[in-house]
Amino acid sequence: MFCAEQVPVIRTNPVTGWKSLFGAGHQIHAGWINGVTERESEILKAYFLQLITDNHDLQVRFRWNKNDLAIWDNRSVFHTATNDYVGKRQGNRVVSLGEKPYFDPNSKSRREALGLL
Repeated sequence: MFCAEQVPVIRTNPVTGWKSLFGAGHQIHAGWINGVTERESEILKAYFLQLITDNHDLQVRFRWNKNDLAIWDNRSVFHTATNDYVGKRQGNRVVSLGEKPYFDPNSKSRREALGLL
């Protein structure tokens, strides 16, 4: 399955080899899914976005303290700030260049790779 500019909806992480949903905002919202009708594409996109935004099992709440540092891999993590704090918040974000997303049909999900299925 692909959406906007032939970016795979399911991608393989080049480090872990695990497949995961690659739905970073714009790719899912503005794109389309090949091989299905326009209505099916919209239903799938809405479902993928719901998985990303509403699934609290996939969220980490980080309680910041002075001099804290958080690092995550954008290939398998979605980031959003939640406005649920009091006071001033300041941060610096650094993003490196990444590889073009790809899908390896032989890649396994995290659950499959860890024997959790």
